Parts: sequence; C-alpha cells; structure tokens
Amino acid sequence: MKRIGWLISKYLVGAILPYFAFSWLLLSVILFVQQASKFTDIFFSVNIPANLIWQLSVALVPSVIAFTCPMAMLVGTIIGLSKMQGDSELVSVRVAGVSNFQIAVPIMLVGVLLSAFAFVVNLKGVPIAAGLVRNVALQTAIKKLESPIEPGVFNTEIAGATIYVKGGDLETGKWQDLFIYSEDTGKSTLRLITSGQGRIDVTDQQTELVLENATVTTIPMQPEPGKYVTESIGEVRLSVKTSRSDLINRLTNGNAAPEELGLSQLSEFANASEGKERTEAQIIWQRRITLSITPFIFCLLGTMMILSFGRGGRGFGIVLSFIGLIAYYLLTFAGEQLARTGTISVLAAGLIPIAASALAIVWLSYSRHSVINSTIFDKLKVGLLRLQAATVGAQGRNRLVDLTTGIRDLDLLSNLVKYFVLTVTFLAFVFIIFTAFELWKFAGVIDGGILLLGKYLFFLLPFIYLQIAPSAAMVATIATYIIKSRQNEIVTWTSAGQSVYRLLLPCFILMAIVGAINWQIQERITPRSNQIQDTVREQIRKGGLPVDRSGRNWVVSGDRIYSFKRSDPNNTSASDNEKRDGSLVSCALEMIVYEFSINKRELQTVYRTSRAAWEKGRIIFPGTVEKVSLSEGTIRAETLASGELAEEIDPFNQIKGKPSHLNAGELQQRMDTTRSEVERRSFAVNIEKRYSTLFLPLIIALFTAPFALSLGRKGNVATIGYAVGLWLLFMGVTSILAQIGESGSLSPTVA
Repeated sequence: MKRIGWLISKYLVGAILPYFAFSWLLLSVILFVQQASKFTDIFFSVNIPANLIWQLSVALVPSVIAFTCPMAMLVGTIIGLSKMQGDSELVSVRVAGVSNFQIAVPIMLVGVLLSAFAFVVNLKGVPIAAGLVRNVALQTAIKKLESPIEPGVFNTEIAGATIYVKGGDLETGKWQDLFIYSEDTGKSTLRLITSGQGRIDVTDQQTELVLENATVTTIPMQPEPGKYVTESIGEVRLSVKTSRSDLINRLTNGNAAPEELGLSQLSEFANASEGKERTEAQIIWQRRITLSITPFIFCLLGTMMILSFGRGGRGFGIVLSFIGLIAYYLLTFAGEQLARTGTISVLAAGLIPIAASALAIVWLSYSRHSVINSTIFDKLKVGLLRLQAATVGAQGRNRLVDLTTGIRDLDLLSNLVKYFVLTVTFLAFVFIIFTAFELWKFAGVIDGGILLLGKYLFFLLPFIYLQIAPSAAMVATIATYIIKSRQNEIVTWTSAGQSVYRLLLPCFILMAIVGAINWQIQERITPRSNQIQDTVREQIRKGGLPVDRSGRNWVVSGDRIYSFKRSDPNNTSASDNEKRDGSLVSCALEMIVYEFSINKRELQTVYRTSRAAWEKGRIIFPGTVEKVSLSEGTIRAETLASGELAEEIDPFNQIKGKPSHLNAGELQQRMDTTRSEVERRSFAVNIEKRYSTLFLPLIIALFTAPFALSLGRKGNVATIGYAVGLWLLFMGVTSILAQIGESGSLSPTVA
C-alpha cells in the first residue's frame, strides 16, 4: 500500500507540474514583455551600453516571476486535475482507497516548496531588482545627458533652450549647422543663434555648448515695435543647464524607495513615516507576504475545486482558474483600497483575500458534492448540449458548408477559435491584473482615480491584444491538435488517407484571418488608443492632474523651421485643417517660421502670426503677419495684412510622436521627412515590424503545428516543451534583430 501511495502521489505531482511549468513560462514571458515595453527607449537605443540593457533585463525578472508563480500554481493544479477528472483517473484513485486528503497532500507539498521559493524572491530578489531598475534608469539618463543633442531632432529637454542640429558625428560629438531658440521673459525677447559648427564639452558636473562662427539675433517676443539686433560672434560658450549633477547625486547618495527595501527595512521605514507614506510601506510589506503564501493557498483552492466537482476537462479547468483569479485579486484590490482610504487597517486588508480563500476551501471540502453538481454544472451542461444540438442541426442543413469545409474542418476551426478566445481572455486578464497592481497605488489615492484607471485599462486593451495574440495562436494550435491526437482522431483521419497537411489547412486559414484582423486593429485602432492610454497613465501618475500639452512643437521642412502650438492642446493627433461654414479653421496658434538661406546656415527671414493653416501645398496666414528680414547684419521688420508660403508637405502633421502612436503610413511619412539617421532607422524597423503583424500568427502556426501533431501520449509534454522553446527563441531572436537593425548594423527589412 505504501508503494501504491508513493506511485499515486508521484503521478498526481507529474500530472500538475507540466501545466504549471507551461503556465509559469507563458505568463512570465507575457508580463516580461509588458514590463519591457515601458523601457523601449533603453532597450532599443544605440547610445546605451549593452551591459545596462542586460542589467535591466535581469532586473525585470524577479517581480514578474514572483507575481506569476501563484497564478501558474492555480492554473497548473486545476488543469492537471481536470485532465485526470475527465479521464476518470481520479475515480480510479478513489476506488483504490485514496481519500481526498491523501490526494491533496502531495500537491500541498508542491505548494509549500513554491511558497518558500516565492518568499525568497519577494524577500531578496524583488527589492534588489527594484534598486537595479532605478540605477539603470539613472545611469541611462546620465548617459543621454553626456551627449544631449541628436542630429535631426529638436531637443527641448535642456532648460531654457530648444536646440536643433542638422548633422554631425555622434562619436566625436561635433555638430554642423546648429539652431538655438531661447526666451528671455524678463526682457520679453527671443534669442536666435545660428552656427556652422559646434560641440558639447562635458567636464565633471558642467556641460557647455561651444559654437563657432555664430550669429545671434534678438527680436521682441511679440510682433510689435521693439529692439531688433543681429550680431556675428566668433565663438560662443553656452552653459547648458541639465539635471546631470542631480542625477549623479541621486545615483550615489539617493535614498532607497520603499520598493527597494527588504521586509525589516520596510517595517522600520513604516514606523518612521506618517500618513500616506506609512500606509504605502505597510501595503508593500503586506503584499510581499501575501504573494509568498499565495502559491500554497492556490494549490489548496485548485485541488478542492476539482475534487468537489464531479466532471470537467481542460476547458472546464481554465474557466475555474479564471473565476478563482478574478475573485482573489478583486478582493486584494478592494482590501488595499479600503486601507488607503483609512476604512480598515492594512493588516485587515491583507487578510481579506486569504480569509475568503480559506472559507472557500473549507466550504468546498465539506459541502455536498451532489448538490454542487446537480444545481449548477448539470444545468450548465444541459444548456451547452442543447446549444450544440441546435448548431449541429443548422450545420447539417447547410450543404454549402458540407461541400466546402466539411464537418471535420468545422470541428477543427471551432476548437481553434475556442482555445484562441479562451487564451486571449485569460492572458489579457493576467496582463490587466499586473498593470493594475502597478498603478493602484497612484489611482487609489486620488479623486476619480478608479474611473481613470478603468479608462486607462479600457484603452490599453488593443495594445494588450496585439501583445498576446501570437502567444494565443500558439496555445490554440497546440491545444487543438494535441487533444485531437490524444483522442485518436488524428490517427483515424490519417488512416482514412487524409494528408496531415490537409488537417493543418483550417489552422493556417484561421491564422491568416487572425493576422488580417490584427493588422486592422494595429492600423485603425491602436494608434489613437495608445495616445489616449499614454495620456491617462501620465495623468494617473501625476495625481490626477491634467497633462499639459500646450508647449511648442517644432518641425523642419526644407530650408524652413516651423514653431507653433496646437489649436487643441489635448489633441495629440494632427492639427485640424478642415473647413467649417466655408471659412478656414486654425491649424496652429502662435506660428513662427524661420527661413534660412540656400546654404541653410544663415537665418534669412522670420514670419510670425497668431494663427495659420496648411491647404493644398501652401501655408496660409489668414490674419496679420510680421515679416522680419535679416541681411548683412541689418534687420527690417514689416507687418502684412495676410500672406502665404509655398509648402508641399503639411508641417502641422509632422509633429513628432511615439511610433506606437502612428500607423504604418504615418511612420513611412515620418521616415521620409526626418533628418535624424537614428530616428530614420527606428522608423524603418518599426514599419517592417508592423508589416510582420500580418504574417506572425501564420508563422507561429507553421512552426507549432508539427509539434502539436504528436501521436504518442507520453510525448505530448515533450512536444509542448519543444514548441514553447522554439517560440521563445523566435521572440528572442526577433528582439535582438530589431535592436541590430536600429543600430544600423543590419538593414531594417532583413532585421
């Protein structure tokens, strides 16, 4: 009997571990991609050393695996036991005299080991990783400030100035054809500096911009009578005020944030703090403890769920996992919110999900199984059978369907769609939970924060879908064909003379359709939704304050530089250039045009007007415009009633934005007009990645399907491992090649 008990325990653990490992790996990769997406400016910057990129990659891992370990434990336990339940193996185990408690013991031991692992990660790994992320971010910022100017890009981050460089050498830091704009509000003047050559000198904490053969022009800030001056200077040294010294001080002497402290340090910090800081530190401490014991709680909860329900397969297990996760984390969010508002103590808030889980486990252990089955799931099963019968009847009467696809193809397609939708839903929910955990500490303490967080998560959904759709395609393909293989349907079809390639045809057709749908979502929905969710996220992190976008925008076109403000500061898309009631609508406010000579080094003319619009190859000034002409050291200012300039490209539609805010056509347009070689390579790589969206689900199905067609039952776990390993290798190589493409070592198309 002892031998039998050991064998059964080993079999139970073996039934759970593959699904746990697969879930843990899949969830960790998805959330790692989510975390890495916040640091794209670091991962894909050619100026950031590789060691910092690797440090950041390693630093993102602990918080991800600590969060996904409990989830994977619940999913692995429920799906593994659901499989045994569906195959009547649990019935055989009970017939052999094994009680529910004996079934749960080996699973509990796995939960204890994983909780111990999670405790070590939360105790040591998460604080160290948080500190490493902060250090990498500071070092990256310092590295960027060592050479804050990039050719072809307007730099507005240097305090008090806007700098544009036409060309230069990134390695030597020597620039050609510089333009500098600064405002002196005390004297109400604009200072314009043009220079043929320049460089950045960095010594200790001081940064200087050295200009050679510079011309300085001073004009009034408003188009009105005032002092207009132009002078030529041999060399100009401008002290550039950056935050370099502050960043260095923060890097060397900065105090650690609560997220970087261990449990004992967090306790000391909480005791020494007051108000919101004290509450937040206590919540972080409580959350780490809760996440550490959650694997053990989830293994018990998942085991009792399956042992209390008399029937169900993998799909049933996925639904139960989904319900369990929703309930647990909603209770966690509710508890933390009540603690932040002072309604209950932090300790009581942390005990809410634990107590609810304990009650659920006790109820499932001692409730009457027959009542649960008959009152809930039998009715659900009857409803599903009726729906299935109606569907089959409709299919049988549809001769066109029988002639074109057949019952087999419909069966494969329905399973592929079912598992794809289930996987997308489950992974999206995990993605949302992790994101909400990050922003909850900001949204939970501001008025209307919950609504803002809900708005952010809603507009984040298209981005989430595109991130997880390839993974869902892989899971759907594996699940469909491996289950068909285990049920011997693949053997039956192939024995009847059906080609394996023909069996894969429905999968390839569906993945091609998914690719087309993803392309439409990417091009038509995500650019605008990404703009909104970025704005809302920034608003949440700023305590609910509206994001100020009323600053100046800068665009280069030919021998002109345009400076203007948006007519609608809250609109992050292109300016409005429609007509209403036959009259022009202002596309830009406070418009300034800087026109240079043929050699593009000497400032020749400045146009200033309160509003302007672009229409049919020309810039129109519908109101008065000031024209300032500069020639041979003299300035002549005149006021015109109206005016226009020939301009083939709409400058108001060239406002620099993140690649995620643009569709493929807009990216192509930006790439054609940008003067920055680095920016051009980045746009080119992003364009190629956009086009790859069309084919990505099909490509993943192509290299996943052969592994999924394993006919041997014992080989299923191995083939899943091979498929997932190849998928991870594919994603890793894709990211590396994209980085190589942005660095210029490989053409964007090949990358």
